[in-house]
Amino acid sequence: MSGRPAAPADLTALCERAVERARAHGAAVADVCAESSLAFTVRVHGGAVDTLKQSGTLGLGVRAIVGGAVGFASGTDLSPDGLDDLARRAVAMASFATPDEANDVPSPDEAGPPFTGDLELDDAAAYELLPERKIEMALELERLTLAADARVTRTDGASVSSAGGAFAMANSRGVSRAWQGTSVSAWVVALADDRDGRQQTGAEGMSVRHLADLHSLDSMARRAAIRAVNRLGARTVPSARVPVVMHPDIAAAWISEMIEAWSGESVLKRSSWLTELLGETIASPLVTLVDDATLPRRVGSSPYDGEGLSARRNVLLDHGKLAMFLYDHYHARRAGRASTANGLRGWSSTPGIGTHNLYLEPGTDSPEMLLRRVDRGFYYDDQGSFGFNPVTGDYSFQAQGYWIENGERTYPVDGITVAGNSLAMLKAIAGVANDLEWRSAVASPTLLISEMTISGS
Repeated sequence: MSGRPAAPADLTALCERAVERARAHGAAVADVCAESSLAFTVRVHGGAVDTLKQSGTLGLGVRAIVGGAVGFASGTDLSPDGLDDLARRAVAMASFATPDEANDVPSPDEAGPPFTGDLELDDAAAYELLPERKIEMALELERLTLAADARVTRTDGASVSSAGGAFAMANSRGVSRAWQGTSVSAWVVALADDRDGRQQTGAEGMSVRHLADLHSLDSMARRAAIRAVNRLGARTVPSARVPVVMHPDIAAAWISEMIEAWSGESVLKRSSWLTELLGETIASPLVTLVDDATLPRRVGSSPYDGEGLSARRNVLLDHGKLAMFLYDHYHARRAGRASTANGLRGWSSTPGIGTHNLYLEPGTDSPEMLLRRVDRGFYYDDQGSFGFNPVTGDYSFQAQGYWIENGERTYPVDGITVAGNSLAMLKAIAGVANDLEWRSAVASPTLLISEMTISGS
């Protein structure tokens, strides 16, 4: 990444101009979003550069509502003629769509006042990180991973990336919002040779807004190597129903799978396993699940959602109680509710429901304290092939980890499947650790689930 994307004020001016043109062409209501971004990614493998990707985007999308029907057009020609053509095409496309009285855009009152906090989303150091330095960092990350343990004989690659961008939106009701931000990421996968030609893997990495928040390359390399070599000699275990301790990575992955059940669209379609349970206690009182756009320096944060609503903190599970569902403006109108500021979009798409920073609030126990509560069970820290049913919440994944005996991890385990149903798993959470750590836009501390099915030998 070199240089900077277009300024938010410049994007705002383009959006407002395109709204005017959509109205001139016959749109009763219109909104426009524009994005400018610069990104760079390097992946190295075997001590050499494997791939380099550098990209830049400057695009704009127009959504026009005519007679309750929506038309949408997007493009990268942002000249006056180009904006006029996009607006004209969006209005024309509406004539082919089905009218729906829920189609509308937020008013200033619905959008809320301008966000006044400083989320610290933009980092000058991320823009100044030269491509040559990012290549050096990726090569160094791979070298350090190989040097961390002699049993790590190669890697599945190491990568470093950075991105910076600005987003703006405006609608015909007078809402106009813009912001900008950066991100920096680093990842590595260590490979350790095991018996019978097998390999054990250990992945480590994170994405942050500010370069200064990135963990040291040495610490990431060591953690990846440790995860790989600790799995050497893994074996299966007999099938059983036992307590499961979920590593934060696994718990966060489970949350990512489950979150579709909180989507207002899924609830309206009755394709969510939570549809009839609003207001009921569906999880352990230890569980509070939050989606928060207002956390400073987090990769999922933004002062507004994609429709211009001011950022907010949404509590989805409140000490086990199903407290709310998530909505963009359209699905909120369909449901007779207010938007939860979860309308996310890009310049080439219309809004949809998404999350910002999704996490399970930490408890007070250390991960070791949770382990000591398990006489015989499974510590689950990696998973294989997909097995989640978003309609029923059924959960089934190939798993790796460690067998627990008398509160301690004993030997590595693979060749098993861990299964359960998400509602039952939520109710069975018997411990929530204090080790919440942000590595992406979804995070969780270590969890203890009192019983799950282990299918092994």
